[in-house]
Amino acid sequence: MARKRQESEGVQGDMTPMIDMVFQLLIFFMILINFADADQNARVKLPENDIVKPPEQPIPDAVTLQIARQEKKKNEYSVLIGAEEFFGDKDLKRLKAALDKEVKFVKNEKKKSAKDMTVILRADKDAPIGFINRVIHTCQEADIETFALRATAKVK
Repeated sequence: MARKRQESEGVQGDMTPMIDMVFQLLIFFMILINFADADQNARVKLPENDIVKPPEQPIPDAVTLQIARQEKKKNEYSVLIGAEEFFGDKDLKRLKAALDKEVKFVKNEKKKSAKDMTVILRADKDAPIGFINRVIHTCQEADIETFALRATAKVK
């Protein structure tokens, strides 16, 4: 008696686990992306320096202040913290209140003091030194003592 062969349709794999794995890897790498460059504002043109070197490791508990030229006023500068902008000397009290909030967050959530915080100062190369000093003084009024200044390496 001869057997009849049954023709099979071919092997079909279930793609659901593969799609799940791709989405998990995508989310994993999105979380690991370095967002340090996202804190930079295009209005800030850093000064050039010969001895600049990048930090060896990220600075913990850091607040980035950017001193940029105001968009509508060419000779006036403002301070940016994230998306919030403080316009010149008239907003230094508001800046201090924002820094006090940052200090309070570090104290309450991370159980550290303001002395453990660092202010990363990204000032435009044409910003007046007097205004930069007033911004630093405002930070010191909020009990912040450690500062890191940013510049770009000179291209030779």
